[in-house]
Amino acid sequence: MGLKVIAVLGHKKSGKTRLTTMLIRALREMNYKVASAKHVHHADFSIDRPGKDSWKHREAGANPTIIISPGEVAIILRDKKINTLSDLVNMAGDSDVLVLEGFYGLLKESDDAIKIALIRNAEDLNTMKGGIMATFEKLDEKGVYKLPEEFPQLFKLILDKLSH
Repeated sequence: MGLKVIAVLGHKKSGKTRLTTMLIRALREMNYKVASAKHVHHADFSIDRPGKDSWKHREAGANPTIIISPGEVAIILRDKKINTLSDLVNMAGDSDVLVLEGFYGLLKESDDAIKIALIRNAEDLNTMKGGIMATFEKLDEKGVYKLPEEFPQLFKLILDKLSH
């Protein structure tokens, strides 16, 4: 099976992280190897912190900076641009599924991902473009999965799409 991509899209505070973690857990319970990527809008965001040794390495000109501890490895790539879905897929290693949180701009013209749009209100139905619609809000809109109650049905649909 080639790498499959699931994208969770939605406005701020729509439940993207909540749904993303629900999907990751459910996929892991079925023994899928799952990678994830989260889009951060803040231009000044850095995982590294001023004064830390890894930060000093980077400030001295190292690129990439590789940080290794007994429990994990982090690779910081300075000025690395992710312009296409393929760029992200190439970073997912030997995973079966890549779950994305955000990345609407990268995915709006792509049909290469299973897209789940989280809506907060009826107006979002007109602005959010996704193949599957879901909400954590108290909305009664046709064709919108009510979460968390209807997560099993949503997950079954996703599994069906993953198998094709």
